This record gives sequence, structure tokens and C-alpha cells, in this order.
Amino acid sequence: MQSLDYVDAERIGVLGVCAGGGYAVNAALTDYRIKAVTTVSAVNNGASFRRGWYGTDSDAAAVPTLQAVAQQRTAEAQGADPAYIPYVPEQPDESTPRDLVEAHDYYLTPRAQHPNAKNKQLFTKSMSRIFTFDAFHLVEDMFTAPLLIVAGSEAGSLWMSTELHSRVRSPKKLVVVDGGAHMDFYDVPKYVDHAVAEATPFFRENLAARPVEN
Repeated sequence: MQSLDYVDAERIGVLGVCAGGGYAVNAALTDYRIKAVTTVSAVNNGASFRRGWYGTDSDAAAVPTLQAVAQQRTAEAQGADPAYIPYVPEQPDESTPRDLVEAHDYYLTPRAQHPNAKNKQLFTKSMSRIFTFDAFHLVEDMFTAPLLIVAGSEAGSLWMSTELHSRVRSPKKLVVVDGGAHMDFYDVPKYVDHAVAEATPFFRENLAARPVEN
């Protein structure tokens, strides 16, 4: 970005939605060229996989899955076919969290389905790597950018936004939008407009052009 003539190298900001919010925070953690960050329906993917969508499990809940990964690796080394798992539920039922039911609707119906998105990931490689990832690792001491966090009051993922807000020490603001669920901020105009209305003045303030010193 900094190599482009129309980019002001001192005014680079990042907005991330869902897992992109976690990745945005993680990127700004070590790249101080990023001057401001906004997250919308933020997800810390590693924590979500370890602790469940609602964050109610312990990290140790990942152990049985990792044991299954180890067994599958051995099987594949001995000639078995690779195992794949879906990213969003293929057949939601009454036990599926509301947000993940809506994720099925978003990703697997004409609402936002794309033929190149097959809703599958390699079981052995994906699980072992995502379970040890923590997008918010060291944010207390190393995250320095101004931060805007937007999330819905009805989102099962809200705990990740509130946790992030409680841990970051840089200038920060948490906006919880009444009635909003996780997926609402993807394409439901009421909620997308609310997030944009918060992010626009935030970026204008924190990416404002600085006076040139003589």
C-alpha cells in the first residue's frame, strides 16, 4: 500500500469483520504502520474453536479433537484419504447456535454463496493450527493503535469483543448495537449502516492529516 502514489503512508487504517477483525488486531499488534483499527462482529478464531461459539468451554476442550487429528494424520500417512470438515454447519438443528444457523444461510444459500467456496477445510492441518492461534495474544502490552469495536447485543460472539475491549490499553471504544446478531453486520442494511456510521468519524479523527512541519 505504501508504494502507491495515492496512499498516505501515515494514514493507513484497517477495518475487519468477523475473523477479519481478529486478524486486523493481530496485524496491528506488530505493524505500527497501521494507525487505527475497527472491528465489526470480531472473532478470535483460535479462541472460538477452542472454547466454543459462546466461549463457555475451557481451552482443554480442544484436546479430544487434537487427539482425533493425531489419529487421522497417522491414517493419512498410511494411505488413507484426507479428511475434510465443514466450516459452517451443513445441516443446522435445534442445538446449533443462532449465529451459525445464520452463517449457513449466508454462505450456503444464494444470499452469498459462491461456487469457489466449498465449505470444507482439511481436518489435520486446519485444526492443529487454528487451535493454537490467538489473535489477541499480547494486546495488553503491544497493541497501541486507537481501536473501535462494534458488535451486536444478540451475537453469540459478543464475548470476544468485550474481552478485547477489556484487555486493550490504547484509546478504545466499544459499541454494542441493540438487537444485532453476528451475521447482521454482513449484509443487513440497518446494522451495516450503524457500523459504518461509527467507523467513519472514528477513522476521520484518527487518520486525520497532520500539519506539515517546516
